[in-house]
Amino acid sequence: MKQLFRSIGALSLIPFLLCLVSAQDLKNVDYDVDWPPPSFHKAMRDSLRAKMGKDAIAIFYSAPQRMRNADVEYRYRQDDNFYYLTGFREANAVLVLLPDGTTFRLDGDTAQVTANEVLYLQPRNPMFERWTGRRYGPEGAVKLLGLRHAYSNLRLKNILDLVLAADPKLVFIPPIPPDLSRAQAALLKPVKSLLDTLQKRDSTIQVKDPTPLVRKMRMVKSPEEIAMITKATEISALAHRQAMMSCEPDMYEFELQAVYEYVYAKMGAEYAAYPSIVGSGENSVVLHYDANRRQMKKGEIVVADCAAEYHYYASDITRTFPVRGKFSAEQKQIYQIVLDAQKAAIQMMKPGVSLKEVSDRATGIIEDGLIGLGLVKNKGSQEVRTFFNHGLSHGVGLNVHDVGDQILEAGAVWTVEPGIYIAEGTQDVDKKLWNIGVRIEDTVLITQDGNKNLSKDAPKEINEIEALMTKKGIGNQPLQ
Repeated sequence: MKQLFRSIGALSLIPFLLCLVSAQDLKNVDYDVDWPPPSFHKAMRDSLRAKMGKDAIAIFYSAPQRMRNADVEYRYRQDDNFYYLTGFREANAVLVLLPDGTTFRLDGDTAQVTANEVLYLQPRNPMFERWTGRRYGPEGAVKLLGLRHAYSNLRLKNILDLVLAADPKLVFIPPIPPDLSRAQAALLKPVKSLLDTLQKRDSTIQVKDPTPLVRKMRMVKSPEEIAMITKATEISALAHRQAMMSCEPDMYEFELQAVYEYVYAKMGAEYAAYPSIVGSGENSVVLHYDANRRQMKKGEIVVADCAAEYHYYASDITRTFPVRGKFSAEQKQIYQIVLDAQKAAIQMMKPGVSLKEVSDRATGIIEDGLIGLGLVKNKGSQEVRTFFNHGLSHGVGLNVHDVGDQILEAGAVWTVEPGIYIAEGTQDVDKKLWNIGVRIEDTVLITQDGNKNLSKDAPKEINEIEALMTKKGIGNQPLQ
């Protein structure tokens, strides 16, 4: 169908399609009403401009559209920093932040423009909008996103003149990756030319990467961002409850994956925050297993590391539960050690505490528990890393592995995810413990006086899990 459209002279459709594109369509560019407001993104631009200094400009560009195969594209997802600063979710766009009072002319115009920010974006196009949906266009970017100045990206070729008009001492430009799509390469050609000019030996303008500045800003979340992460986490917790209720012997891992991802879509989340990890039996000890093709058997345990992304903000939750609905004695032993370590770690989390302190506390509890079982012989050695071989925490935000500082701050969001993994064949370990992997992970918001567990609605106490698994979930409904 797409190939046919390209081969029949689609330009002849423009007169007919013009009626489909008007200013009245702008309200239908997006149907959701709970995105962070334009004021949030403007505040982020203003904050960044202050950090840059009055004699600096910054240039940011959107994420490229990626091809999956043949003429099928991956679903588009905007670059984290570009979205953070603009709220704009289309490809082929460039944002320029300027000192206050910068005056310049656009190509072909006689009138001067005075601006401290300019967004160059795809113009509205009736032909393409007929196929792929409405675009914002410059008018929409001004009316709906609150950008003061927005122009067609066809006018981006004047970016060198724009920079010279600003007379900066410093220009921030992220490194341009080598593997650009054709459209992105064409879009960024003027930016690359600018970069080449500025990097010549006789240039007096310094060039820096703005990424560290923006990443530092993103460490502490605003109320708008916390609302998005909370929503993503509530959806994810609901999905975990449904997965526990649906799980039963002889199901396939992908059937549980389907439960998670159905709930995400049903509740309005646009994406999974990362590939769903549903590992049973021998796969429960593989940290980032995501093939999800194995048939689950009675007596096994399943590690489900699955969470949603809502309006670009991620969550991250892991729950471990028994396939048959009841933990074995051996599974309970390992599970309780991990749960005790996780609860103790969360209890410590508050502003001013270092992540190392929190991690050491969790690791110490796991080590003591494994010594009690005879799996670790020497306290203070590295033996515990045979069974707990990953970090305890990472930041969560626009990315599931988001930016964060090593000292906890109010407004930051962190995971807490201790684990124990006993692979088949581990020496000096009773075979009854082989292929038992346990990870318990929550998404935790640091508050002024402590923390708030955003994923508390996903059960993790042994008795709560076993009670919930006596019920039936949406995954038990037969397809007709």
